Order: sequence, then structure tokens, then C-alpha cells
Amino acid sequence: MRLWITTAPDDFSAEFDDIEQMFSRGLSRLILQKRSRTGAPYATESEYERWLMALPMECRDRIWVRGTPDLAERLDVRGCVAEATSLLGDVPESWKRVNCIAFCRNLEQLEMLPEWVAGALVGPVFQPQSVYEPVQVLGVETVADKLTSSASEQGTSASKIPQVIAFGGIDHENLDEIKKLPVQGVSVLGGIWNYADPVNAFIKLSRAI
Repeated sequence: MRLWITTAPDDFSAEFDDIEQMFSRGLSRLILQKRSRTGAPYATESEYERWLMALPMECRDRIWVRGTPDLAERLDVRGCVAEATSLLGDVPESWKRVNCIAFCRNLEQLEMLPEWVAGALVGPVFQPQSVYEPVQVLGVETVADKLTSSASEQGTSASKIPQVIAFGGIDHENLDEIKKLPVQGVSVLGGIWNYADPVNAFIKLSRAI
């Protein structure tokens, strides 16, 4: 199972040092997702570019940006995390050469994804630590039942289901429950950045995985 880390939504002083330490200790998948300084939900391309300039160029091969495949290509990063709905139907052929991870708002979207999509973020499984108000969660049993039944229905075509990455409220305390799921990865935000020592939290979680 692969460990994905999502950046803290807002910048902080030790962020780049922490991320470089995580990279040096084996982190291979970082999701770059920031709020814009204007208050918009996501940073602009120029804001992302400035953020990336603070890291060595070789780090970009381990980064997926929250946005479109076109944005990922312009920023020269490994891939993108895009809304599942934006990847359905007719899309530019150029998108299909980008490593795209679909952000699925529900489990039904998972089965609708085209085969060229590399993976899917599914959740929140637990209540996210990074939100101020409770949100609707899927729960371990619901995710397990859906993934198991989908694979059973597709039979030998089960490979059509992309790699599934569970997210939402995951940390070292509930990781054993996540390990029961037929998923290929977990994505963590609050389970890293809510700790006083994010690097140590990463080390502890990566060892548990």
C-alpha cells in the first residue's frame, strides 16, 4: 500500500524543510493542494509555480497537483488530481498521457472512470481532521462492500478499476482499519500536518504501512 501526503492548505515557515525531509525518507507521492491567497479554494498556476520553485527540480517527479492535466504538464510535475466528472466523456487526447488521479465525490463515480485514468481518491472514510465542521463520511464497511462487489461483478475485468487511494481522517491510530480495505494506497493530510512534528508523524505512519 502506497502512502500519499497532501500538503497543508496554507503555507507555514517550516513546510519546505519538512517536505524535503519526508522526500529524503522515502516519500514518493505528494499531492500539492493549496488555497489561493485571494481566498479561492485552490491556488492559481502562478502561485503553484512559486511554491514549486522552493523545492529542487527533481522533487517534481513525486508531485501531483490539484487541478487539470494541462496544469500538471505546464508545471512539469508527475500528474494531477482532478475532479472525476472532468475526466468523463470526451476529453483532449493530450490529457490521456498525463498521470491523472480522479477525486471521486461518491463511490458510483469510481465505476464510471475511463481506463486511461491512473487512480482514484475515494473518501472521506473517516471524519477529516482538517475540516472545521463534520462532513458526511463513507465509512470502512461501505467502501469495503462497494469495492468488493465491483470487483466481483467485473470478474476478469476487475483491472478496469484504477488504483484506489482512501482518504479522510486517516492516521496511525486507525490505519489497521484501512488495511482491511482492498485499496492500493492512503492519502493523509491532518494525520501529518496536525502534529507538532510532521516529519516524525510521517515516519511513524510510513513504517506502519
